Amino acid sequence: MNLNLTKIMFFTLLMFSTLMSISASNWLSMWMGLELNLFSIIPILNFKSSIYSIEATMKYFLIQAFASILLLIFLINKNLLFINNDNMLIMMSLLMKLSLMPFHLWLPSMMEGLNWMSCLLMMTWQKITPLIMISYLNVNKNMMFLIVLISMNSIFGLNQNSMRKILAMSSINNTTWMLFAILMNENLWINYFLIYSMLNFLIIKMLNNYNINYINQMKLFNLNFYFKLNLLMLIFSIMGLPPMLGFLMKWMLIKNLMYNNMYIIMMMLIMLTILNLLFYIKMTYFMLFNFNLFNKWYLHIKKNNYNFIMMMNFFSLFFSYLFIY
Repeated sequence: MNLNLTKIMFFTLLMFSTLMSISASNWLSMWMGLELNLFSIIPILNFKSSIYSIEATMKYFLIQAFASILLLIFLINKNLLFINNDNMLIMMSLLMKLSLMPFHLWLPSMMEGLNWMSCLLMMTWQKITPLIMISYLNVNKNMMFLIVLISMNSIFGLNQNSMRKILAMSSINNTTWMLFAILMNENLWINYFLIYSMLNFLIIKMLNNYNINYINQMKLFNLNFYFKLNLLMLIFSIMGLPPMLGFLMKWMLIKNLMYNNMYIIMMMLIMLTILNLLFYIKMTYFMLFNFNLFNKWYLHIKKNNYNFIMMMNFFSLFFSYLFIY
């Protein structure tokens, strides 16, 4: 079988399944879309087959299948279960699919076995359907405080050396912000998701090009000054530091939370994100303090694809004022 045609088929099926779920008018059709999504992503994760990718795919299949069974049971028995807050049960299975706390520990260990492009799919595309399904639920204010506890995953990323695990923990933290964004305003979520996906794509493209899998490799990495500068900028951006594009997405949500007088939730989100900054700073440590000696003429090399990305990332916030105000 031609691998390119197979790839096209499964990627088309993946996109179709997501569109089917988000445009469905009833819960059962959404569930069918989720199942189709699961069947189409499994071959995609195994295009470059290895022992690790097969193990990761197996983990993913078992967890997603279990979450789907739970979701179906709760949807069928929605009227039979004499529980007032049955949205909580449906949300529990969707949180499992999203890999949010307390069902989050499968994602870092699973992503460790995947290649970079599969990791990108796991961190971006696979979040769309469950998030949109959660937005259809009637979530009360008490529920919001429960969701804040989800953010407490940050602590688990502090002792990691693998870049995949750090990005997985970052993904879990950002998904919490996205969850609040979609409960507040869907346009806000779309903006957040697009910016987050773009930053993830750029970071993963760089790590993939230079085959960097662990933090320690940064120490030995002395190939390209511009590469380090760009990666540094992107990491600062995904941290949410002010001059960067990543700050814009968090700033929009913070403004919305303030307008709705949700100050406690806003403070908790910001405090828990500060914990995340610690393992981002650990990533940048080797790049900041190990700019080894290089020749002056090295800076004059014209062939550099990342200059535009860096400029766009750094000045994006200044440009964004034109659109927002």
